[in-house]
Amino acid sequence: MESLKKMLFSIMTVSFCLILSGCNYGIFDWNNQNLDKRKDYKNWSSCITDQQSVARVQLQDSYNKAIDQDIFEKCTTNSNYRFKSDPKYR
Repeated sequence: MESLKKMLFSIMTVSFCLILSGCNYGIFDWNNQNLDKRKDYKNWSSCITDQQSVARVQLQDSYNKAIDQDIFEKCTTNSNYRFKSDPKYR
């Protein structure tokens, strides 16, 4: 009975350590190791890249870091954001 308790404790300890370590075995991605493979990440990442280049072409010299940040924020909340249809920059 004592050895069964020790074995159960060892299994629980190992399981707990694996859970805390954030190991990614295809079930959980606690450390965002595969963030670039997620669909939502791909969508807003391409939105940011595309809309920032549209803004650079359209605004040329008046393009600045504040506009860059604004596009980033809008794309992360809405991956269908379009710079040309934004009334703030018309």
